[in-house]
Amino acid sequence: MYTPNPDLKEFVQSLPKTETHLHLEGACPYEMIQRTNPEKYRTAPPMWDDSFRYDSFDQFMDMYAEFCAAVFTSAEAYHECAKKILQNCADQNCRYVETSFHIASLFGGTMSGPELVQAVLDAAPKGLEVRVFMGMCHNDYTGIGKTIIDDCIKWEKLSGVDIHGPEYIPMEPWTKDIWQKAADAGKILKAHAGEFMPASFVRYCIEELNVRRIQHGVRCIEDPSVVDLILEKDVTLDVCPISNVKLQVEGVTDMAHHPIRKLFDAGVRCTVNSDDPFMFGNSLSEDYYGLATDLGFTHAELARLARNGFEIADWESPERKDCIRELDAIAGSGRSL
Repeated sequence: MYTPNPDLKEFVQSLPKTETHLHLEGACPYEMIQRTNPEKYRTAPPMWDDSFRYDSFDQFMDMYAEFCAAVFTSAEAYHECAKKILQNCADQNCRYVETSFHIASLFGGTMSGPELVQAVLDAAPKGLEVRVFMGMCHNDYTGIGKTIIDDCIKWEKLSGVDIHGPEYIPMEPWTKDIWQKAADAGKILKAHAGEFMPASFVRYCIEELNVRRIQHGVRCIEDPSVVDLILEKDVTLDVCPISNVKLQVEGVTDMAHHPIRKLFDAGVRCTVNSDDPFMFGNSLSEDYYGLATDLGFTHAELARLARNGFEIADWESPERKDCIRELDAIAGSGRSL
């Protein structure tokens, strides 16, 4: 996708990084998908082509179902998937990862939530700190979904909850109640917003759900008052630049027009993430390359973006502080590309 010059490649690799917006299912290693149907999946998937663009989020969901859904039938499958994904993160010099799974994998009763969470945590390579979140759609609070959502607040090793899926499905009253209960239980609150719905939905998630970690959030740029609210409430946007380009988010015609440049310049805390690497054919490093190549982010600015991930990480340790000091030194040096 991006072929960086040697200096940029070496620099991005050297940066201690975080990945705070990573969907396990959408990052599934292709070899696991190929095992489900070797004949069907002989060749590279079409969405890996640099020119590929999704027509809609519905098409994205359909292609996810076609390629990935059959893999995730057991805790063992999640463990195998996470082992490969998390090692890939570590290979890119990630030190901290927040990853999520979709609640629907629990609907079949083949595994419990705590079992799935533990399977992912057990897959982490040495030296990589991992937190696991459960994602759910706006309309998942029904039937077995209601039981699981009510119960997940008690799962000790689940770090937080995330509302995701099609943003255009109306938000239901249960979400506010569950998000409050999750917060009371010490869980981290996230919400996908400002990707396919306008800035007003970002405002809703901040004001009504009390979320301070918005996944994507880039359409907040459409309303300066929402940008002001983000700054006032110290909200972090976990941004996925290549994902936004391939999904044709409103206004993101290409990387050069991605609003992360304006948001960064306005003082909004943004992190850089890969989202669904299988579904977009990207890597975290390539997202950094894109910011440098098409949006003019300097070495120092890339270091500040990397620092943001450690600033909001649910990780109190000397290693986290070391990463922040290292990135501060790089950002303060004023090095440029």
